[in-house]
Amino acid sequence: MWCLVSQANSVILEVQVDPKAIGQECLEKACDCLGISKECDYFGLKYQNAKGEELWLNLRNPIERQTGGGVPPLRFALRVKFWVPPHLLLQEATRHQFYLHSRLELIEGRLKVSDWGSVARLVALIAQADVGDYDALSPPHALYSQCCQIQPTEPCEPKPQDLLHRIVQQHKEIKSMKASTAEYWLLKEISNLDTFGQEMFHSKFGSNGVSMIGVGPHGITVYRSEDEETQNIPYTAIQSATSQRRMFHLVYLSLDGEETSLNFKLDSSQSASGLYRAITEKHAFYSCETVRSAVTAQFIRDLKGTIISIFNEDSTLGKKYVFDIRRTCREVYDNARRALYCEATTVSLPEEKEILERHDCAGDCEDPKCKESRECLARLLDAMLCRICMDRSLDTALFPCGHAVACLDCARRCERCPLCRADIDHCRTIYLPIELTHVDKHNPRSVTDTIEPVYGQTSTDEIQKRTLVTETSVVNGNAT
Repeated sequence: MWCLVSQANSVILEVQVDPKAIGQECLEKACDCLGISKECDYFGLKYQNAKGEELWLNLRNPIERQTGGGVPPLRFALRVKFWVPPHLLLQEATRHQFYLHSRLELIEGRLKVSDWGSVARLVALIAQADVGDYDALSPPHALYSQCCQIQPTEPCEPKPQDLLHRIVQQHKEIKSMKASTAEYWLLKEISNLDTFGQEMFHSKFGSNGVSMIGVGPHGITVYRSEDEETQNIPYTAIQSATSQRRMFHLVYLSLDGEETSLNFKLDSSQSASGLYRAITEKHAFYSCETVRSAVTAQFIRDLKGTIISIFNEDSTLGKKYVFDIRRTCREVYDNARRALYCEATTVSLPEEKEILERHDCAGDCEDPKCKESRECLARLLDAMLCRICMDRSLDTALFPCGHAVACLDCARRCERCPLCRADIDHCRTIYLPIELTHVDKHNPRSVTDTIEPVYGQTSTDEIQKRTLVTETSVVNGNAT
């Protein structure tokens, strides 16, 4: 069965899965195509039901049951389900997908900024990420006009007449900024917004004066009519949340400690179930150390499955899981970091000669860029070598000054720091990135080897011991 998965920039991926596959298989194949499989837990797949509502595909249940057995190819949208600040994203490809989704949210008005100054700054970052440096001969006016649809949350002042001039000035100021850097700073900018990471649930009924509910990383935000302020309900204050048909019922503790209830009528029963599911999943993702079994094991059955379960409780017929969250925010970050670390250990850095052989130019090329690259590489290799013997790589820090200028063997011979001349109390082994461990060419050491430093003797005793050994060997040599 073919599935068409569209990204936030409307680029479509073709994914083939088994007709009885669950949603997780489709998501993993799409993430493999984009190179974000290590951090795929941040993403989800959206689809439209018969009423045109956008719903999250439950990744633990079969695809065919949720989409109503539509005619292939089935269409899904790859979107960010759990938003985190950009510094927690370890892969550049993952940050790019976050950028594409946030750009779409800004342009379509679902994510609003604070003022017009922030609008100009964000539009300039989008322009730098999409088209590069500002070119006076062919300025990206079409992109500026499209991004000018971004509106502040509450425009206290009308749209400034010189907004386009502000955008151009901001764009000129970030000249030479790489596209990946511009994407990072845009994500950093929007991560400070109040609505960052919120999933909105609307209602055309407006029951109890509530027009919209937002579920975010820290809790629930209740949006009422224009004359009333929004209400923030943290997850710690929620006592219970249930959904029945189109009604959603919430019980929470107010600021006074009193138990308060909130009823919210949504447009369909699937939207009410989606709100209940969003609250539980986001609370588990952002606030818990690990996902509890009570969340992962919760399921429902259809009528046929319920009848069969009377005679066989272990039957999986008609069984549908309610939640599809697998890991918390901390677990996703730790697993991704561990996977990338294990992947890096299997990849060795090429030698300088191999790098030069990959290019058309020879090692003695006089091209200024090639010379500069060779000089930078030479400086890097020298900087990672012991400053005393210039033979082994740095692996020891001297204390209390904290300088790392020597290998373990040379550090044991020193009484004072070679750099600042401070007395050395003790030294400790440091662990540089894996790629830099290949710098020690004269004394290659496996990545998995460990150094057992001996700190029982002082530096003076060690020097005297080495001196006696040397004198003894010299005497023995003369005797023979």
